[in-house]
Amino acid sequence: MDRNHDGQVWPLDSRELSRREFLQGAAATGGLAIGAKALGGLGSRGSTSPDVERGAKPKRGGDLRVGMAGGSGADTLNALESLTYLDSARDQQLYDALLQMNDKAEIEFQLAESITPEKGNREWIIRLRPGITFHNGKDLTADDVIFTFQTILDPKNPAPGATSLGPMDAKGLKKLDKLTVKVPMTAPFGSFLDQLTYWYYLFIIPVGYDATKPVGTGPFKYDSFTPGRQSYFVRNENYWNAGLPYLDSVTTIDFSDDTALYDALVSGEVDGAGALQGAQVKALAGQPGIETVVSPSGQITPFTMRVDKAPFNDVRVRQAMRFIVNRKELIDAALDGFAIKADDVFSPWDPAYDKGAFHREQDIPRAKALLKAAGYEHLTTTLVTSAVTTGTVQMATVLAQQATAAGVKINLDVVDPTTFFGPNYLEWTFSQDYYNYSPYLAQVAQSFLPTSPYNETHWCKPGPAKIAPKYIHLYNEANATTNLATRYEIEHEMQMIDYTEGGYIIPCFPSGLDAYSSKVKGYAPTRVGQPFDNFGFGHFWLS
Repeated sequence: MDRNHDGQVWPLDSRELSRREFLQGAAATGGLAIGAKALGGLGSRGSTSPDVERGAKPKRGGDLRVGMAGGSGADTLNALESLTYLDSARDQQLYDALLQMNDKAEIEFQLAESITPEKGNREWIIRLRPGITFHNGKDLTADDVIFTFQTILDPKNPAPGATSLGPMDAKGLKKLDKLTVKVPMTAPFGSFLDQLTYWYYLFIIPVGYDATKPVGTGPFKYDSFTPGRQSYFVRNENYWNAGLPYLDSVTTIDFSDDTALYDALVSGEVDGAGALQGAQVKALAGQPGIETVVSPSGQITPFTMRVDKAPFNDVRVRQAMRFIVNRKELIDAALDGFAIKADDVFSPWDPAYDKGAFHREQDIPRAKALLKAAGYEHLTTTLVTSAVTTGTVQMATVLAQQATAAGVKINLDVVDPTTFFGPNYLEWTFSQDYYNYSPYLAQVAQSFLPTSPYNETHWCKPGPAKIAPKYIHLYNEANATTNLATRYEIEHEMQMIDYTEGGYIIPCFPSGLDAYSSKVKGYAPTRVGQPFDNFGFGHFWLS
């Protein structure tokens, strides 16, 4: 395996692909699809709601008003280009994907009825649910799936979801019948189902889609939208998931900061506030007429170190920065205790996560020794941060305080969300980001490959990093095998590289923190990390 000058991922040599299968024996084709559960759509996600479990009966009607901080004039309704939580909140009302994660972080089919591998993961067959229509009355067909994939993979303008589609042969996509698509791959792609769980970049759009007049298959239809301010969507009376949605409309409002959002909830200006700070949730607990929801999740808010820029191009500096962190102290001080300790490796719910293999505690003497050996005994660096999600600025502040014990001075550059996600996004030498939970290989595809749309650390990009060829080789090898045990073994090897050499500091898995007016019903905690029960407004109702 090697890369061309553009950083493209080439298929592994066929002899390399078969090495582990030859040694351990390949499982029957299709083994990697077993983890997907053919559950219903939003209805089945709603069945986990405490209100439903208590026997409450949903009511129809009413306008739900929800708010979050962190939006900007760059907010978009383009189904294939969402970036922030506010983008996702709106997109998930207008559009559906082939599948997504449910509250328990399990794969759940949506528009797809089944997705099955053939020919050793070199081909996949997608079968759509019958009877689904777009908001304009047009039937959902195989043509729309092909159009969506080809739009995402447009070589002149690939969308963020392109890496998730891996080695898909866009020109070879074939309509077998009205509801069935054959998806050929140019190389085995065993993680296809996992990759599709990055659904917020993979919503299915109709042939001829126009983002200025958004049409999808989602539970709500477009009415109005002002970037940086709010959107207003109305019920889709012909939604494919029978009986849903219950609400007449959903209004999503941008707030300038968390304080304004908190005040809006308390005053009744909004019925729900998403991605709050820990201190706010504690202050709201027990207030009459307000319910708080804490969702222990697998989401991450990593500190991102560019491995191709000094001082972080020296692995000893990256290791030292990780040993500087007192994780429990950071969780308590920055997140008010609302997080699970992490050890710099993501995707804790993935069956391939190597539980018990990673353990890192603060070790100031070791951090000092590593920095001295690297020639950075008195390191000064700048950390760019922004209030883009729960606790980012607070986490940065605590890290800067902790770093002084190792003789490291971290200057904080606190910017607004518009600046943070502006032209310098992904170019900062030392910064932060946030991701919802996803399976391990899906997160790798988003962040750690030459073609990844959000490679903040520039990991595996062309340059001096010697680890890149081996890491990409392992990624391709994991996708090539049809044996789950073998695939997990390969992923464990990749995770150990992340742990020892990677560009992420992941001190914890923050909990999702939301709050609602007590009249809002139908929501549940979620392990994925997205606010508002994965933005599942389709199964919310007002009492």
